[in-house]
Amino acid sequence: MSGRAARDIPYNYTSADDHRIFSLLLGEQVLAPLERLVYTRRTGRSWRLLMRVIGDLFIHHRNPFVLQALVDDRERRRRFFTGVFGDLDRIGDQRRIEPELDLVLERCRGKVESLRRELETTAVRRQRMLRQLGAIVGRKNIFFDPFTLAAHATDATDWRLHLPVAVVCPEMEDQVPRLLRAIAALGLKAIARGGGTGLTGGAVPVAPGCVMINTEKLDRIHAIGTVRIANETSDAPLMRSTIELEAGVITQTAMQAAEAKGLVFATDPTSAWACTIGGNIAENAGGKRAVRWGTAIDNLLNFRIAVADGRLLEVRRCRPTGRRIAADETIAFEVSDTDSGNTLKQISIPGHLLRKPGLGKDITNKSLQGLPGVQKEGTDGIITSATFILHHAYPYQRTVCLEFFGTDMEEAAQVIDRIVQAFPDQGREALMALEHFDEAYVRAIVYKAKAPRSRRPKAVLLIDIVGHAEEQVEAGLARLRRIMHGYPNTFMAVAGDDEEAQRFWRDRKRLGAIAARTNAFKLNEDIVLPLTALAEFTAFVDHLNVEEERENQAEVVWQWLTYLQEAVPIEDPTWLAAKLPEARHLLQSAVAQIRLAGRDHLQAETHLQRTRAALLELLSGYERVSSELEDDMAAIRGRRIEVATHMHAGDGNVHVNIPVFSNDREMMARAAETADLIMEKAVALGGW
Repeated sequence: MSGRAARDIPYNYTSADDHRIFSLLLGEQVLAPLERLVYTRRTGRSWRLLMRVIGDLFIHHRNPFVLQALVDDRERRRRFFTGVFGDLDRIGDQRRIEPELDLVLERCRGKVESLRRELETTAVRRQRMLRQLGAIVGRKNIFFDPFTLAAHATDATDWRLHLPVAVVCPEMEDQVPRLLRAIAALGLKAIARGGGTGLTGGAVPVAPGCVMINTEKLDRIHAIGTVRIANETSDAPLMRSTIELEAGVITQTAMQAAEAKGLVFATDPTSAWACTIGGNIAENAGGKRAVRWGTAIDNLLNFRIAVADGRLLEVRRCRPTGRRIAADETIAFEVSDTDSGNTLKQISIPGHLLRKPGLGKDITNKSLQGLPGVQKEGTDGIITSATFILHHAYPYQRTVCLEFFGTDMEEAAQVIDRIVQAFPDQGREALMALEHFDEAYVRAIVYKAKAPRSRRPKAVLLIDIVGHAEEQVEAGLARLRRIMHGYPNTFMAVAGDDEEAQRFWRDRKRLGAIAARTNAFKLNEDIVLPLTALAEFTAFVDHLNVEEERENQAEVVWQWLTYLQEAVPIEDPTWLAAKLPEARHLLQSAVAQIRLAGRDHLQAETHLQRTRAALLELLSGYERVSSELEDDMAAIRGRRIEVATHMHAGDGNVHVNIPVFSNDREMMARAAETADLIMEKAVALGGW
């Protein structure tokens, strides 16, 4: 609650604060009475009992292992509810003194009673689900165990609201619409889940009574074939290769199947090693090849989607071109019922709804003129299979690394914009990939600069130039070198062979190192920016990082000062009078220096490390005190907020990553505030 530094609920099972837990379990109406009780309560014992009851409710709401223990053991269940209702009765005795308790107790009793009924009926409900859903997918494909439920309570957002009541894994496409009908008949809700790598919360149960439909067993690649498509330059149709596959196929598996035939599966998000085809469509995923071939929607020929009423629909692209959709064209889809074959509707989508002028794509448009499935994040159905157009691999390719130096990103933004303009989509020599990562990543992966310079680069851009002939690629390289004239702060390195090219790209695959200090967890946000706004956006992020670094280092010094004023070392209690004045002067001077420091000194921790060394020298021999000062520094430095960005530069899609400890509610709150500032800036710059 506001006004209190520590959590009163006696469990640290979540990064949510007490306020959020009260709201989630008991409703918004209890917040005001509880807030007043914080300041007016007359007996600490009743408050502690109340917080214990709410903690018990929350732990059973969130932890399926604890919940299952009560389901399995009737006597344990009896003792638990006897104890909880006894606590509520004891708290109720205080109502004359604290009338604010009435509403809170009423809500608690209702929640406890609801939990009791749920536990007593769980076995019966599960047997009913086994009978009705098992008749469709087989009982072996229905899971209630705590491990599976916990694994399906969130996606990569780590956003947890409710536990699912069951997880179902269909093995055949035609089982999915039947499952949706059966789940609805049971009075439950259905949530689609593929690889669980989503960053939009699309696979998170957002209400009680959700059944997760996991598509991981829909993993068949049916065929790699061909299709006739319209020829935009003549009347003769073109033949294009296609891949037909189910929704649970891992994206990287699809890419490898295409590669084995000398073809390219163009959709390749960063999570390709784990994400699935259904999720690619639901999120309209892109990746480094988007600069050449676009996102999922550009490459979709058709797909099937099971909708809430139990129908299986087929969505087919009309007059596909096999190329990246332009902002000035209109594309069309036809939606039909697979059972009857009847056409239900035809949809036309102007290209500018996919790609706004100056932006590579518009990630905010969830409607797309009523097109089912695509970019809907799983909200309007469960995608079961799809056919994608494949592309012929270019026989010639050269990889280029650009390193940007200097004090800002102004030159880098100009270079990237010029490159995009210099390589039109229909050119003979083309950009296959255009991937950018910033200085935070350069530091995190300990990037080895290729330029003969003493400073590390401000950012790095990786480029693949491809062509159907060697001279085309050489012409592309020559064009790139001409662009570099006049940009002294940009260094260009060209890979000499395939092995060196792979080393260039290996750095891009190591970007996960940004979250090493937070146990690999980070907040992830997606924005799209006009390339002309990249310099200002980067300067804004850089300023956020510099000021966070400044505040964090100052916090370390203030914590040292606070500790030394309170510390009583066992070794020699008389040290304080002699040492503290000098330590105080040292630390106060350090704060002043940190407040005035520039970004280079802050990033190098110049003043912080100098102060640390001087302080430890001053306290030499006091091992316990020195150790605790070091622990304080490590804890505070580990909780600093740092924003890192990497970008599919061809379409301006920027991934904003903020490493954070998911169980640290204060750090999570600060990270969320930082993300809000970044979103506001993106919109102000004409982005999304």
